[in-house]
Amino acid sequence: MFRAAGSLLPSLDAATRITGVLIQALIVYTGYLIPADSMRVWFAWLRRADPIAYAFEALMVNEFYNLQIQCVPPFLVPEGPGTAVQYQSCTLQGSTPGSDVVSGENYVYTEYSYRHDHLWRNWGIICAFFLGFVVLTMIGMEMQKPNKGGAAQTIFKFGQAPASVAAALEKGSTPEDEESGSKSGDTLNEKEGDKEENSDNKEQKGVAKNTTIFTWRNVNYHIPAKHETKTLLKDQQGYVRPGKLTALMGSSGAGKTTLLNVLAQRIEFGHVEGEFLIDGQKLPKSFQRASGYAEQMDIHEPTATVLEALQFSAQLRQPREVPYKEKMEYVEEVLDIMEMRDLAGAVIGVPGAGLDPESRKRLTIAVELASKPELLLFLDEPTSGLDSQAAFNITRLLKKLSASGQAILCTIHQPSAILFEHFDELILLESGGRTVYHGELGHDSKTLLKYFEANGAEKCPPKTNPAEYMLEAIGAGNPDYDGKDWGDVWDESDERKSRSEDIEKMISEKKDHGDKGKVSDDREFAMPFITQLKAVMFRRFTTIWRTPDYVVGIMMLHIVTGLFNGFTFYNIGETQIDMQSRLFSIFLVLTIAPPLIQQLQPKFIEFRSLFKSREGQSRIYSWWAFAISATVVEIPYRIVAGTLYWCCWYWPVFRSTAKTATYPAAVVWMFLILFEIFYTTFGQMIAALAPNELLASLLVPVFFTFVISFCGVVVPAMALPHFWHSWMYYLTPFHYLLEGLLGMVVHNEPIRCSTKELAIFPPPPGQTCQQYAGAYATQSGGYVGM
Repeated sequence: MFRAAGSLLPSLDAATRITGVLIQALIVYTGYLIPADSMRVWFAWLRRADPIAYAFEALMVNEFYNLQIQCVPPFLVPEGPGTAVQYQSCTLQGSTPGSDVVSGENYVYTEYSYRHDHLWRNWGIICAFFLGFVVLTMIGMEMQKPNKGGAAQTIFKFGQAPASVAAALEKGSTPEDEESGSKSGDTLNEKEGDKEENSDNKEQKGVAKNTTIFTWRNVNYHIPAKHETKTLLKDQQGYVRPGKLTALMGSSGAGKTTLLNVLAQRIEFGHVEGEFLIDGQKLPKSFQRASGYAEQMDIHEPTATVLEALQFSAQLRQPREVPYKEKMEYVEEVLDIMEMRDLAGAVIGVPGAGLDPESRKRLTIAVELASKPELLLFLDEPTSGLDSQAAFNITRLLKKLSASGQAILCTIHQPSAILFEHFDELILLESGGRTVYHGELGHDSKTLLKYFEANGAEKCPPKTNPAEYMLEAIGAGNPDYDGKDWGDVWDESDERKSRSEDIEKMISEKKDHGDKGKVSDDREFAMPFITQLKAVMFRRFTTIWRTPDYVVGIMMLHIVTGLFNGFTFYNIGETQIDMQSRLFSIFLVLTIAPPLIQQLQPKFIEFRSLFKSREGQSRIYSWWAFAISATVVEIPYRIVAGTLYWCCWYWPVFRSTAKTATYPAAVVWMFLILFEIFYTTFGQMIAALAPNELLASLLVPVFFTFVISFCGVVVPAMALPHFWHSWMYYLTPFHYLLEGLLGMVVHNEPIRCSTKELAIFPPPPGQTCQQYAGAYATQSGGYVGM
């Protein structure tokens, strides 16, 4: 059934809404929570359309058939001196006066209208339901169009589309992506053509410059692996200088990204050894914030615009001493530097539905550039996943940034000869994390080629890509390579000694010149906590507001399930079964939690991924700001949703209670709001424990079942095994929630038994009812009516 719903509905969000209501209907209309004769006429038909009702009836009659239930006090009445079984009756449904044994078959028939002769009929009906759902699944799969194609269109925030797009819309036409600026780099190239003023070495005006030199020596990285320690990086040394574009290359698995993460101080596992210095000084606490890091995966807040993403980065990462106006002015300069002016108002979206891959990569770099990095810029595979033109545009921009004074280190995988020519210096690694070459490339890579040829490599053929030549020379990607170990060659070379001397000279010169003030900011976060919290909360509120499906889903699920609960137990009475129904109606309120948790978890995990992969690593804001904002932004929506549920549920069900006093209604509302906040934080806790959405969704029923099973409804408190009753009953919050709500709706409510609920017994010959049962009735708090 749920697979059929998944195939017929367009998204997980839509499926969660539908199945949230469906679960309630399936549970309530099995005939157990509400006996068939107590169902309201407008919903009674659901029992016939409920596959679980047929399965539950079959299981119940199969279990109770031929079962003889022994009736014992206090279910055997009256009791006391002078009573005998033949003049007693059992309070269980289906009992016979004068007998202390109840037939199981009579019990389930009288109490729940379950009949044993329906056993095999129900089995056939369930099989028919199964086949029906399989057919629906097939229809749903045919209706889905996963490969319907079509290019993703760039969406602009209202009023922020560029002039070309606005003009096209006024004419009633839809501009192509290239015309609308969704590929601003290509458009700019077409406009500027080969006027390579595009001159890659030309200084880019407006970009922040830095003069610091980053050096590292004797760097080793070890991780535990089974019964041994594995070394991923060995004896690494090097530097990155301002105004130089440095490539970090090597075969797959050589440790390019690992070295980049180690240098960027983003390693959280294993053991790193070595010396990392900025201008000869130890790295400040602000290093991760003051250096930019562009990940290979372009992770951004999908509902934000390009301009908003840059403003957020600039606001929280530039030093607090910089005026807000100045930060925003620099953002405008970054838009021009990255050639994204036409995309300033474009919504980022997700891959395939928003910015194209090149624009997303530009944005990743721009976000780091907006922070005005004081030290250097790290990039991990900036051209990965891009076509040749897009890769060229990105590399050209990086070259312009380095020519303006930025120190840039980026990993790159087998670039073309044209791209490779843009780089000034190279760090080449071989398998095992050892350096093979570190130094300048030279014009047409002549310095690099000269080194390899001088050390025994074959001469590079004309018109051969130097990047491919050097990787082939060191045996990268060739499992049968049995040539010399180029790591040993480098260790014994004059070039390595020269690099060591250069590093030592750089460190000593910087120390001698007293450039200590360059790294004076030793604060981990640029802005104070309150500023972080305000900015993050504002963005989270904006994100939810721009996700109407999420908000509408929350509200509709509350309204529909509230009305369903309200009109299932409409105008509840005062009989014994009605008192039980009060409890079940409250219990039904709790069942809205799982589908609502399933809705909020993807949002939380998306926010957590953004924080863990980029924003937290870059020290944009603290995890306190993350955790508080993730919870607080949900509260207003949950208060509104809880109030809607209260209106739809409380007044139809508890009309008699509501007429007599407003105090119970207010307390019930308060408990509902607390429940809304509880399940929100409970769901976020589960999501925080899970590595991904799938596992989080699987953990929800596990945790929820465990918590709800010991609240005293599914199994009464006194019937719980001592082990569970001694601690779990008092630990589950649902125990207190149910107790509080139930106390409000049954307090001072009279119980008037219906004829069906009476236990009838005859008095012994020669005695009146008063003589026989009077003492028992008085002891029990009642009386014998005449």
